[in-house]
Amino acid sequence: MLNIPLYCLQVDFYFGNYNRTVNTQSAVRKVRYGGYAANLHIALSLARNSVFVASNGARLNDPSVTKLIVVITDNPSANKSATQRESELIRVAGIGVVTVGVGTYLDRYELSAIASYPYTNNMLTVSTVRNLTVLADRVKRIICGGPS
Repeated sequence: MLNIPLYCLQVDFYFGNYNRTVNTQSAVRKVRYGGYAANLHIALSLARNSVFVASNGARLNDPSVTKLIVVITDNPSANKSATQRESELIRVAGIGVVTVGVGTYLDRYELSAIASYPYTNNMLTVSTVRNLTVLADRVKRIICGGPS
């Protein structure tokens, strides 16, 4: 399943909210970009503490379920040290991270530091939002197979 924590300090839905693909896809289509600052540390913390928990439907003890976050951002984080700390805590929790940077105002070093090892496989960038579709198949393969 899929969870969408946005930088505006909310989770749009949890793992356990939907049990049919069509319902999940419909919920994803309703998510809107909030235009908030890139509080990546807050988004990562929210995912670790609220999304990837059993009480919200996460199957933490099921080895057949990939624990993965796809971070899509168009800006460097607002708090680099807190973002680095949260990305380390995410790794310790056994959650993989794929980063997708959009645009030209990116901190590639930060994106690579957040992404799971090897970052060369788990950090992706595109020049514009319109180009995100170019990455769709690659992201799907990572999601289905876990971070490489």
